[in-house]
Amino acid sequence: MKKILYIAISSQTGGVPRHILDVLKRAKPYGYEIRVAVPADGDYYPWFQEYAADVWNIKLKPYSLRSLLALRRYVRKNGIELVHSHGKGAGMYARPLKILCPGIRVVHTFHGVHVEQYGMFVRLIYCQIERVLKRLTDRFICVSAGEHREALRLGFADKKRTGVIGNGVEPEIFETVAVDKSHYLEEFGFPKDAYVIGCVARLEQIKGLPFLLEAFAELVKAFPRCRLLLVGDGPDREKTEKEIQELGLQEAVRLAGFRYDVPQLLKVFDLYVSASLKEGMPYTLIEALAAGTPIVATDVTGNQDVVVSGQTGLLVASRDAGAMYRGLLYAREHPQECQKWAENGRQSVKANFTIQKSWEQLVHVYKQILEP
Repeated sequence: MKKILYIAISSQTGGVPRHILDVLKRAKPYGYEIRVAVPADGDYYPWFQEYAADVWNIKLKPYSLRSLLALRRYVRKNGIELVHSHGKGAGMYARPLKILCPGIRVVHTFHGVHVEQYGMFVRLIYCQIERVLKRLTDRFICVSAGEHREALRLGFADKKRTGVIGNGVEPEIFETVAVDKSHYLEEFGFPKDAYVIGCVARLEQIKGLPFLLEAFAELVKAFPRCRLLLVGDGPDREKTEKEIQELGLQEAVRLAGFRYDVPQLLKVFDLYVSASLKEGMPYTLIEALAAGTPIVATDVTGNQDVVVSGQTGLLVASRDAGAMYRGLLYAREHPQECQKWAENGRQSVKANFTIQKSWEQLVHVYKQILEP
């Protein structure tokens, strides 16, 4: 068995833990013994314990030299041959191990290249750190073509050692799930004839929710039976609640919090919306396509790699409530075109966004590194 250590800075619900869990479920029959170093701070930790060879509860935030040295001891003690970091925080632990543990291989997956959120000084320092760590990385993986372009442009990776492996889902889960829509409408206090717009996302700045709420406030004036369901939680929950109140949307918008029944909810939605300012490769858009739910999303990195505007959904300008409103209005007024998007979307997922395809591409990378 080839021994691999995955490093992530959180086990809270999100794209990184989900990506790791998908790999853990498939690794053993292929000869990979995967261990996970991650804090026990979220719902995914017990699932990691179920499928990983070992899960080590280690504090990784804020960055700690003590944690780095503990990782070195773990790698040496357990005969780890390859360390695979997921996300920028994990990458700052994994790449130095290349020096501290001579002979190991290091793979880094970006899961979103976000530098815009930093001030100029912090951005400069962070970019310099990434460019130094680039020299300590055997292979880079980007989850979308847009992210790949961004990583190369910023000098975080080089073309020769970098590949794209997109996220994937199991389409049949979202195609065949049964749902009683009336039950959900009653649960959320929506009218029986409501036109439900849904969004599954962490409540945080990068998801662009203020622009979505402003756009929806205009839409509901034209179509009073429209309702918006925001599924997820996060640091901006109180801020989002305040914005809903200020816009007078208390009756038309619901915050559902974190849910385990997303496949069912996607069937309840008449339209799926993403107002994100930037993404890596969003699982939620892929899931919406698989479920046959029409999509309106912002024209940003990540979203662009999932939705083909005019074919599998509609892309609109980001950071622009007016553009989002026009997109939502167009979808509401053109249900037949939305159905064409939905059918094309189902076919796109089967061809491009399956877990099996992503896994096979990852195995190819591991074989190149571990079995030259």
